[in-house]
Amino acid sequence: LRQAFRDRRVRVALSHAINREELSEILYHGLLEPASHSFGPASQYYSKEAGQTYAQYDPEKARRLLDEAGFVDSDGDGIRELGDGSAFVVTIDVIPGMGVDICQLVTDHWRAVGVDVHLNIALRDILFPKWSSGSFEVFWWWGWSDDPVVNRKDWGIMGPNQPAWHRNADQEGPEWLFEATRLIDELGTTVDTALVRKNMARIRDLHAENTPLIIPGFAYHVWGASTRLGNVPEESTTADGYRGWSR
Repeated sequence: LRQAFRDRRVRVALSHAINREELSEILYHGLLEPASHSFGPASQYYSKEAGQTYAQYDPEKARRLLDEAGFVDSDGDGIRELGDGSAFVVTIDVIPGMGVDICQLVTDHWRAVGVDVHLNIALRDILFPKWSSGSFEVFWWWGWSDDPVVNRKDWGIMGPNQPAWHRNADQEGPEWLFEATRLIDELGTTVDTALVRKNMARIRDLHAENTPLIIPGFAYHVWGASTRLGNVPEESTTADGYRGWSR
């Protein structure tokens, strides 16, 4: 399974297999901006083009990419096989109330292109040790950092177990991730704004092209703001993007 997910074609296929418009209408009241893995709209380095790299719903393309990667349904049961002949089955760890509904719909989307999915719905205290030890197959989390300066561990190799989606990145990581890491490190040693913008754009595009994470999109939250109550901060950073303030 690890070999399968380290094939970019598989990750791209699974991204194209997701019907993000359906997710938006059913679960987000139409307020989800369908997108693939990239910086979010709250970031000053956001690019809509980068965010749409693999966001289009295209199950036929997904099937074609999985075929090209060598994962085919040889016995006709509707589920593809891995290299060792076992069924292409993944388990998604998800916390109750934090994305089970999304994962249920994505389960149907992925099964439609020949990848079977089981959901492991468990409390945070059960799943977090699995994530920290790397003993998971796929995990769902409700939000992700949109700024590698604020959360470097999400976008580059910052230790033997970081980023969490590639446990051995410091030894086995792909060249594009090593490049992104070098660019992130460079950001910490410069005040040159032009260099910062150049590096951030490159980090953004490297992640968008290689899609290490598969996301449904960027969710918009509706807030009731009162100047009398002062319940919404007047200033924020892009790190607050997934709580909605930056919008």
